[in-house]
Amino acid sequence: LDAASELLEIPPDDLEFADGVIRSVSLPARAVSFAEAVRKAEGKHGTLGATGSYWPPKNPRDFKGAGVGPTPAYSFSTAVVELHCDPATGEIKIDKVWIAHDCGRAFNPLLVEGQTEGSVYMALGEALMEEQIFRKSGLHKIPSILEYKSPTTLETPAIETILVETNDPEGPYGAKEAGQGPLLPVVPAVANALYDAIGVRIHEIPITPDKVLRALEGRLKPVSIPEFQFPAPIKWQPGEGIEVTQKS
Repeated sequence: LDAASELLEIPPDDLEFADGVIRSVSLPARAVSFAEAVRKAEGKHGTLGATGSYWPPKNPRDFKGAGVGPTPAYSFSTAVVELHCDPATGEIKIDKVWIAHDCGRAFNPLLVEGQTEGSVYMALGEALMEEQIFRKSGLHKIPSILEYKSPTTLETPAIETILVETNDPEGPYGAKEAGQGPLLPVVPAVANALYDAIGVRIHEIPITPDKVLRALEGRLKPVSIPEFQFPAPIKWQPGEGIEVTQKS
């Protein structure tokens, strides 16, 4: 307000914030943008800062788990995955991912879309490639990024992002979060799509080709081979091109 007061030559007591500007209460036509006032203040005092505090509302009921309750604004996500799986090799190819994310208010939609697509990329790595493997001695078996597999641009499918904007009264200006929330539904969506494609359910990630083949073997392998009476082998007889009648 002091910076705006200097720019407008109006006492600070006669100024108010309204509609993105700082204007005079008595003479509303006299106004300056918030950005101009900030530039003026930073030029005089340096980088501006402020501190504050916030108490989230009391939970309406008792929740279990230490991770529930730290924030009053929770986002919601859902995903659909389309894939192909070769039952001969167990290889999975992700064709497309649809991801819908309720992030509250999206102040920067392009940034939120990028964050959401990054979460999808991370989820596909967890679902299909990334794995922690340790030796019996406890040492990590994959010590570098050369052995630790993660998707590249070649394995990244088409991603259709849908931002569902809502106004959360407890979030900052109605926002919730746009962090790693969209990661969560993609992994089970991959498992469900695989089940829909080849009819086997895998409950362990990463879903690698060897696990797919083992699951298919368990589904297709016969329980036992039925008894079958094979005919007695025909004994070979030498000859000079003369047809010999054999009885089987």
